[in-house]
Amino acid sequence: MVTPAHLNFFSIEECGLYKHNVKKPEALDPAETFDLIYQWVQGKPIEDTLPWNPVNKNGLAKCYCHDFYKDEDTGEFLFVLWKSDTSSTGAIWGAQASAATGSSKPVEYTNKYKGNKVIWGRPAYYWIIPDLNTVVSIKVDHSVCDSTLFQEWVLRCIENRVTHPNKKRMETESGKVRFEFKDKTDTVRCAFRFDVHLRSRNTGNAQLQDLASKVTHIVRRDTIQLNSGVDERPAWVQFFDKIPLIPAKPKAKTRQIEVRAEATPTAADIKKIIETFAKAERKRSDWNNVGFGIGTNTVVWVDRYRLHENINLSNEGSTVFPASDLYSRLSAVRERILREVIADEATKKKGKTRASKGSA
Repeated sequence: MVTPAHLNFFSIEECGLYKHNVKKPEALDPAETFDLIYQWVQGKPIEDTLPWNPVNKNGLAKCYCHDFYKDEDTGEFLFVLWKSDTSSTGAIWGAQASAATGSSKPVEYTNKYKGNKVIWGRPAYYWIIPDLNTVVSIKVDHSVCDSTLFQEWVLRCIENRVTHPNKKRMETESGKVRFEFKDKTDTVRCAFRFDVHLRSRNTGNAQLQDLASKVTHIVRRDTIQLNSGVDERPAWVQFFDKIPLIPAKPKAKTRQIEVRAEATPTAADIKKIIETFAKAERKRSDWNNVGFGIGTNTVVWVDRYRLHENINLSNEGSTVFPASDLYSRLSAVRERILREVIADEATKKKGKTRASKGSA
């Protein structure tokens, strides 16, 4: 049986221990970060790989590590996370809670299940490529793609679970996690940050160049709160209350607005906008969005131009892919699916080289 897989590509915008108001990290680049997590999950029962208190007040879904793989030659990782879920449509699977990470044999959901304790949910596949500063999510029909949950899982693993040699973990009075360590001259206090954005097409891509030549407007859709009492909203937001053609519905707490601004962005500008506002998980019904106006009536939304690829994976039955097996399949088509990412990273490095020479 052939299973189609949809790949989304994310650039790692931040990863590391950062001093306050400093953009360059002091330690924990992507390679080191994921190696620490890789070492931490080894041999642990799946139920012990949740990096935050299972009783949380922010509604965050539980997320575990179901399987993992590291290619020692490339330094790349494949993590199969497990998003706890019992209400989604489609197949739900059970991961054996007490099985060591990487050894669980998932069982398909049935309300008559009477075996050992399992964590009902779905897998989420992530390929981490430190040398390209890239994360690739692999979405198949039995999996989920939740980049927000992935970022939270990585962040909390580093903050709450991973052992940091020569670094002291502490919490501020407000509950923020900080790490203190000594460099060559002084004691350094840092916070860990991890942030990814969807990648767009390379600026040299013909599609992006063609779009740049046609754009006449930038379109922004947003939802604003209709406050009561003291109105602390920005003046431009308050302005919409005074337009009689779009009155708010009775008792409405929010209002949907759309702003169009004339603009002639370059391909580089468009790329930055796409990578800032595109979302892999955006539903068609979602109002909030950013797009490019072409003439009077046409709007091309940012999600259309995010970088993505499709591959077919042979699959014997509807089983969850093992991390090592999935990595092997991706490696077989690596040159094709990473072509634009490699070109994009090369362009960035050239730009940094020119900038450093110019400032020398």
